[in-house]
Amino acid sequence: MSFLNIACEKLNNITSEVPDADGKVKIYDDWAETYDEVQIGSGYKGPENSANIFSSYLANTDARILDFACGTGRVAGELFKHGYRNIDGLDASQKSLDVAAKKNIMKELICVWVDDKALKIASDSYDGLVCVGGFMPGQLHSDCFDEWIRIVKPGGIIVNVLRQQWIDEYPPYANNQLEDDVKKLERSMKWELIKRDEFEGGGDKTWTMAVFIHKIL
Repeated sequence: MSFLNIACEKLNNITSEVPDADGKVKIYDDWAETYDEVQIGSGYKGPENSANIFSSYLANTDARILDFACGTGRVAGELFKHGYRNIDGLDASQKSLDVAAKKNIMKELICVWVDDKALKIASDSYDGLVCVGGFMPGQLHSDCFDEWIRIVKPGGIIVNVLRQQWIDEYPPYANNQLEDDVKKLERSMKWELIKRDEFEGGGDKTWTMAVFIHKIL
């Protein structure tokens, strides 16, 4: 089986066949040791493209950054190539974080399943936050936006990258629900949209990635 087929099968299991948090985490835990090999082999370029975008909006490489839903640290690794050295990671899969830790590119690693409860992170802790692929069926929802805004300093940058497919098809995101939640926070002056963009993620024709870039107000 090709790396692309393996990646698609794993992601289909996560998004379609496993209903609960523990089951999803187990898939990521079991996949952790080969995750990077499979994703790179599949042709997926989300981490590289996302880090390029992030670096164009937050030039200070001393900035404190949170890689949200960091997994094995692929995005953090790309940020590291851009010169960032003050990166923390948050993910629900401890075994993925164990793989990330071996890369020695992130300082603090936080293992937590994110829901609508407050994170144990102080307000205004970060200069920037990046989340690549955290929004997908059964995982992150817009109720985490308030926490993002709380833990990122005013003037800080948030880059959220997810498949356009999920925005179009996943019921909690579709019919403009996710984008309406984004816009409500813009109207309430919590954050300002800098750019709404997209790029081709590579690998599979469904991997067109939507990009939301916000500045905290």
